[in-house]
Amino acid sequence: MISKTFNLTLHSITLQCKRVALFLFCMVCINASAAATNTNAVNTVAPSSQILTQVSNVHPVVGEQTVLRFELLVNGFFNGGTEFDLPSMSSARLSQASSFAINGNRTIAGTALSSQIWEVYLYPEHKGVIEVASVRFKVKYMDNISGESKTAILISDAVVLYAHIPASLIHAEQYIVSGSVLIEDQWSVSQPSYNVGDVIKREIKISVTNLPAMNIPRIFMTAPDGVSVMPLEAELTDNNNRGENSAILSQEFNYIIEAGGEFVVGGEEVLWWDPDVGLHRLNFSEIKLNVTGANIDRYSVLLSIIVLMLVVLLILGLKKQTLPIRVKLTQALLAKNWREFINLLYRRGDLISAPATIKPSLSLQTPHASTKVLQKHQLISQLFRACFSSTAENDDHGFKLKKEEKLFVREAFRNLIK
Repeated sequence: MISKTFNLTLHSITLQCKRVALFLFCMVCINASAAATNTNAVNTVAPSSQILTQVSNVHPVVGEQTVLRFELLVNGFFNGGTEFDLPSMSSARLSQASSFAINGNRTIAGTALSSQIWEVYLYPEHKGVIEVASVRFKVKYMDNISGESKTAILISDAVVLYAHIPASLIHAEQYIVSGSVLIEDQWSVSQPSYNVGDVIKREIKISVTNLPAMNIPRIFMTAPDGVSVMPLEAELTDNNNRGENSAILSQEFNYIIEAGGEFVVGGEEVLWWDPDVGLHRLNFSEIKLNVTGANIDRYSVLLSIIVLMLVVLLILGLKKQTLPIRVKLTQALLAKNWREFINLLYRRGDLISAPATIKPSLSLQTPHASTKVLQKHQLISQLFRACFSSTAENDDHGFKLKKEEKLFVREAFRNLIK
């Protein structure tokens, strides 16, 4: 009997505990529902101003255009210029899509708000994580609630992206990331044959979309030995038509033929990565050159020109240089220019101050005079009369050497020269 009573009491206590627990659970649910209702009620009230941040692609390819979209919203209408500065970055390049905002409106929580959209282009330059700091916007607007002009500071959310390089582009030195790429190639009028020294002109154009012209890589034009390439400055053109961006790179090249033979120029490859499709390979046109003429080495030509210039300078220098009188005397003797020979003897006598060595004053009857000295004196006297007497008609007339005297005369004159 006592055991039965105890069981009934325990059962009653358990039932009461369950009722209390159920009551508490219901109270918690009611409070939670009320809190949720209150939260929704708060969120249904649109703030006076706010900013929304959007990113077109958080996993772009290095070099691909990514659009950062900042939408400024105010409860009223904008009545002043918007001020903001883009953060500086080392891993990517930022550029403002336009100097004007896209104006519109948006309804949030039943409230019509004026919107102002600013787009910024981001171009990753390195592989890895890219962090874009918050952008601070300063806006001026007329508030509908208070009817007053206000200034607000709106700060965008920070953006984190990861730039990657596809496996097919890992070893590529340069490539273009765009939705559309078109290449054009135009050569000057072709000829059946060319000559060394001819110049061939070439113009290329690369047209892309969603990429600025400055981001189009410069194509490195190669040429075989015997042909050199001289590039001209590239021309860059950017176009913006209703939010769609396009760009054109135009560049001219001059191919100078330096040797004879057969050559193939052109045919360069352009790698194009389409984010929606993948890798494309484009090739410029190529032409064959048949060059007639000898194969001239430009370095040999340059060396020959330098040697020729040195020879000319040496000759001019020798002409300006004054030869010694002894050399001139020898030249006059060999040329049998006796008048010049006599004049040079006098000039030499003036320099050495020894006239006696020119015309010996020794008398013919001097007993000590040797035969050679007398013959030398007689020869010079005869030469004076032949060159400077009143009967001398020209340089060569009046002084003739006999065959047996030639050796003696030369020996005598050479003694004078010494």
